[in-house]
Amino acid sequence: MTPVLENKKYTYEDYLKISDDKRYELIDGELIITPFPSTRHQRISRKIEFVIEKFVADNNLGEVFDAPYDVYLDEENVVQSDILFVSRDRLSIIGEKNIQGSPDMVIKIVSENSAYRDIVQKKNLYARFGVKEYWIVIPET
Repeated sequence: MTPVLENKKYTYEDYLKISDDKRYELIDGELIITPFPSTRHQRISRKIEFVIEKFVADNNLGEVFDAPYDVYLDEENVVQSDILFVSRDRLSIIGEKNIQGSPDMVIKIVSENSAYRDIVQKKNLYARFGVKEYWIVIPET
């Protein structure tokens, strides 16, 4: 289970004030510490991103990003996904520090310690904010 900090509603402003070396996400005002990905996770992510990046670039479809990169959905929801795609006609949501709105596609590689959050909580969150495609990759054990 992923640690949750004190029981209060956090905002994006609170999130920005964090100055330690941990990774966090903000889901419905809950500040959640997210572990750094494993080597295996990174290898899977790299292979998937390589294929998608090549296809997107060859066809001038938009931009592909990888974690860690904030997706700001609203004041109480800031998440990081492993790989995300923003289509060419929606490039305006790409800011200097983050994506400001829903990407067109999100790919999440599930880790043991984040399965519920990735498969249920984040999938529902992204659906609520209008993400068109949410792909979940569950690595073989």
